[in-house]
Amino acid sequence: MKNISILFPKSEFTSGQLQKLSFVEPVSFVESGKENDLAELVRISKKVDIIAFPADRIGKKASQWLKTILEKAPTIKAVALDTVQADCIDLAYCKEHGVVVTTVNDYSTESVAEHVVGLLVACAKRILINDRRTYRRKYQPELGTDLRGKTLGIINVDKTGERVATLAKAFGMRVYLYNEPPFRMEGMERKSLREVLSRSDMITLHLPDTEENKKFLNKERIGRLKDNCIVINLAGRSLVDEKAISRALLDGNVSQYVFEAESMKNSSLEGIETAIMLKPFSKLTIDSQMMKMELVAKNIVGLAVGKPYNPVSL
Repeated sequence: MKNISILFPKSEFTSGQLQKLSFVEPVSFVESGKENDLAELVRISKKVDIIAFPADRIGKKASQWLKTILEKAPTIKAVALDTVQADCIDLAYCKEHGVVVTTVNDYSTESVAEHVVGLLVACAKRILINDRRTYRRKYQPELGTDLRGKTLGIINVDKTGERVATLAKAFGMRVYLYNEPPFRMEGMERKSLREVLSRSDMITLHLPDTEENKKFLNKERIGRLKDNCIVINLAGRSLVDEKAISRALLDGNVSQYVFEAESMKNSSLEGIETAIMLKPFSKLTIDSQMMKMELVAKNIVGLAVGKPYNPVSL
């Protein structure tokens, strides 16, 4: 029988999820209010075989906290993460010490896709800019445009991008796809990157946030964008050259640039009205969080019975 520590409060699981977990007792939970206390997480992780770790909640400190927990609790042989990616854990260490790692898949596909489409509507109608002007008591209404008949370019068609394409078609938009390797979708048009950039009224990025893709949308590619293009980037701030797009915004060549970040301080985008920063909450809906915890519970049960669901390749 495996000893399991779930580093989430019990209250975050539904009764149905707790019932699933009851089949792999003994299971312990962190006391509510102490889930952000590293010392407490270390304490309840000692002498257990499996832990479930809230990397999304802990954020930037997740890698260091996980490293500390694994070092101080060497009996751990499996970690169930609440993230899509396993970049918060040292996979080399896990391979060396025989630690199985699982992640959650696609729990936020719908929430992020709908968020992207909501931003496309908000930008096309100039809702965000007009609203912010109203709060500054400088209301100068600008006319927006309709989505019907406009062209949306989707760069890298992952599952979220695929769902965005379907939703955009429902608005009567033409959808151009760019993907390597090539990707086909019924009713969508596959184009070269040059065509997507130069012919799309709106662009949304769905590339992996990797070193290889850093500044994917660089000065040269930004220069190819269709005049007054709207750019949505919820995939990762580093994908866009901020100096280049700030210049394009100031010159009026790009209509609006929307991205997620914790702060715009000391960025070239700071102070530009058409650079719209939002806190990272596109994944956070009641439905997506319920789905995430459902997958975490499923992963814990799978690890406990020796049949891990969605394990990371080490």
